[in-house]
Amino acid sequence: MNTYWSEYVQKTEELYLSRALKFHSGNMDKWIDVMQLHDGMNILEVGCAGGLLCHRLKERLQSAEITGVDFDIGHIDFAKKKSAELNLKCNFIAGDATQLPFADNSFDVCYSHTVINFCEPTKFVSEQYRVLKPGGKMIIMDVYDRSNKPEEWIPTDACEEKALFDKVWAAANDNPNSQVKRYENRTEKYFAYLAAQGFHAISIDAMASVNYAPDCDNIDDETARLQINEDRVLELNSVEKAYKMAPHALSKTEYQTLLDFINRRYDKKIKQYEDGEKNWEFRIATTVLISGTK
Repeated sequence: MNTYWSEYVQKTEELYLSRALKFHSGNMDKWIDVMQLHDGMNILEVGCAGGLLCHRLKERLQSAEITGVDFDIGHIDFAKKKSAELNLKCNFIAGDATQLPFADNSFDVCYSHTVINFCEPTKFVSEQYRVLKPGGKMIIMDVYDRSNKPEEWIPTDACEEKALFDKVWAAANDNPNSQVKRYENRTEKYFAYLAAQGFHAISIDAMASVNYAPDCDNIDDETARLQINEDRVLELNSVEKAYKMAPHALSKTEYQTLLDFINRRYDKKIKQYEDGEKNWEFRIATTVLISGTK
């Protein structure tokens, strides 16, 4: 096991925050319904990161056995500490999604969220088939987006912040740690992977969630601030990871200047929100759920 993902790709805190805004108390019953989960099940999340969705499910399904597995020990350590903090009994285990550390026929449901395109897909699917009980269900959850647009928090307007951001990432891209291995990311292929491993009753469903709309009246004050600050956290963490991979790309003064630019920009957004200055920006994410039964 290692900490590659949490150090160089997505820090645990940023993943936990982004998932907290997607899987929140106001829509968890809808997620449970679309995933067809119920109390008393033995449920496994493959690629659980910091355990946010496991925690949300355990809050609702108190008699269910909830287990999360992730290759990154940094994610697993965070998930365990968060479980203790929340007083939730979830199981978190460091393990490889293509060599799951569980016995055959162990789980009623295995699900994953945006994980399959980072694993060898045949092994990823076959391992979940193996650990599922007869009649158990595998669910592949994937964000459905054909736009290929960059992350919304990446600076685009010509300014010193963008120049410094681009400079550090241009250097970081030469570091092998910045190159994440990906497999084919076409949702249509997932049906075939399930069928090839022997799954039947292969189905599709979808769930849309509002990830960003702080100016709308149905978004409470706490959530609005979290939505604005999520982009801040994502950009700050991105710069931190890039600087770690390319420490000579920026001087210490330039690095601190970049962090200051980022914080001032998001401080301004928070001030605009507090002053009632409306920008009416919004973002909606559509998640497809492809499932099969063993």
